[in-house]
Amino acid sequence: MHLTHRLKTLTLLAMLCGATMAHAQPTAATPLALQAHNLGGERFAAQERLRGKVSIVFFWSTACAVCRDSLPELRANLAGWRDQPFALVTVNVDRNPADWQAYERILGQTQSPPKGLFALRQEATLPAPAKLPLTLLVNAQGQVVARFEGRLAPEAWDGVADLLP
Repeated sequence: MHLTHRLKTLTLLAMLCGATMAHAQPTAATPLALQAHNLGGERFAAQERLRGKVSIVFFWSTACAVCRDSLPELRANLAGWRDQPFALVTVNVDRNPADWQAYERILGQTQSPPKGLFALRQEATLPAPAKLPLTLLVNAQGQVVARFEGRLAPEAWDGVADLLP
């Protein structure tokens, strides 16, 4: 494993496993290191797909009621910023991938995926965040500039608005 890749993985693990207060922000921007794949099993290339876009990366589980309750708000805000360089990345962390796949299939029968939405599943080798949901605010340079644990924080949306051109 290359040193750069290892450092990115360790950064992600530290971010996912770190014990922080809800709505706490990191002291310095860190590169987004995301190891996930889409429903078709294709690996997600975050640096390529999110380049030049402000992004919300939302870690969730189908077993988390707060997480499921937040998904419509996320989609609504994505729709509101459809003409902006904004992307929404939902990253499922269910232990059983079939739970996520079933959820996405049912959702796909009732709603078409909006432009700018990336529905992903975290690689099984990585640990789930200590507290769900976990929301990361990522700037257009691919750096995590804020981290929020628990319910969606209004500060996350304020951050998006501040970062958009």
